[in-house]
Amino acid sequence: MMDRRTLLAGMGGTAAAAAVADQGTPPSAAPLAAAPFAPARPDLGFLRTEALVHAERAQAVMAREQFDAFIVTQPANVFYLGNHWPNLDRMGFRHSVFVVYPRDPKRPVALVMTGFLHYYRYADDVDLPNRIVFPYTSPVGAAAASAGSGAGGGEPEAAPTRLHRVLDETLLTPREKHRRSVAESAEPPSASAERALLKAVRHLGLEKGRIAIDDPVVERLLVGQGFAGSFAPAEDSLRRIRLVKSPPEIRLMRIAAQNNVDAALATVGAVRAAGSTGALRNRYFAEVAARGNQAVFIVIDGSSSEIADAPIRDGMAFSIDCVSSFLHYHGDFARTIFVGEPHPLMRRGTTAIHTAWQDIRSQLRAGMRFADVQRIGRESMKRQGADFTVSFTPHSVGLHHTDHPRPSVAEGRSVEGLMLEKDMILSVDCPILDTGMGGTCHLEDLMLIGEHGATPIHHVPPNIFVV
Repeated sequence: MMDRRTLLAGMGGTAAAAAVADQGTPPSAAPLAAAPFAPARPDLGFLRTEALVHAERAQAVMAREQFDAFIVTQPANVFYLGNHWPNLDRMGFRHSVFVVYPRDPKRPVALVMTGFLHYYRYADDVDLPNRIVFPYTSPVGAAAASAGSGAGGGEPEAAPTRLHRVLDETLLTPREKHRRSVAESAEPPSASAERALLKAVRHLGLEKGRIAIDDPVVERLLVGQGFAGSFAPAEDSLRRIRLVKSPPEIRLMRIAAQNNVDAALATVGAVRAAGSTGALRNRYFAEVAARGNQAVFIVIDGSSSEIADAPIRDGMAFSIDCVSSFLHYHGDFARTIFVGEPHPLMRRGTTAIHTAWQDIRSQLRAGMRFADVQRIGRESMKRQGADFTVSFTPHSVGLHHTDHPRPSVAEGRSVEGLMLEKDMILSVDCPILDTGMGGTCHLEDLMLIGEHGATPIHHVPPNIFVV
């Protein structure tokens, strides 16, 4: 009989639990060392000078799909191609920034954004070569009343970019001097976003190009000004590029994933003190924030409801599936918690998915297909004689929780046909999808795919916790 009340030292100052490796034999309770709580943020200066986008892969995809450029405005895509997350989109103003990313590496990457935010925010964040900014403000004087967005009518006069008023030049900080210098380096402002976008397209010689776009607004703005090129959807192409992570992305993913795991472990330590699933959800959100991540969701006992609040009682067994992000890159981690002694079916279930995941993990490598991952998991369950329904769903993780191209029946594409590639970060969801077994169970880690194997990008705790 296991010791159900082994105290876990540390773990956020709460009475917590014992972590137990479920290997199919009677386990002995082993204390889980508390993850060190370090509220200090890591050095992120590399993001100023290292592009997130995998440039060589982007050029290869654009060449294969015959795109002359991407033009994107959705925040995740702007961040990926421009290292800048649009401020105004956080406040509900859509289409505030556009990135024009040409296939030709000799041409600069162009960004279209408000002049003020170029000065106020972008100047602090980005110092990449081969970038050119086309700011926009608003029309001035009589031009404001008559300005249109059509092809004719000429260019209305644009208001100058607004900077903070200087009260005493001698008191300007080096940071402020840098921001003002960056603002001065931009192209002359345009009176509107669409005019600035057209200027950027013309500057890059893309007036008749084939452009991949992530939002219909791009086509509407350019066609309304006489653009003569053609358009294609960009989202799946961008996801194909993002399957393989650049070195800066891998650094961010490691931070995101470890913060997420540490927050999850601290949450496990608070299960009994929380007393209900709603309070436990709040605890996870707080632990995530304390580590610099932003909570996305937590699935507790098979429910992703954000209003559900059920009591936690002795004898319960339930899973947690924890997702949070750090600078928009995601961690994804799942485990099973026993509140005391579980039903024997839960023991058998957690043992089975743990064994199957070890079988999958030992064989992951570049060149496998998603379907191979699922097959290995199902074959493992069959060998074990484990009659449980498990999806073994692989998915790429990055700027989104599910960051791979979508299946398309019309184009003959399926998720199962996707191939694992070197420097992809993969999750394999291993929840049991049956009910009436005395609880819910899940198991999930993030793996960095290599040529001949795969390694976890975070510390890997035991597969179950007993509290």
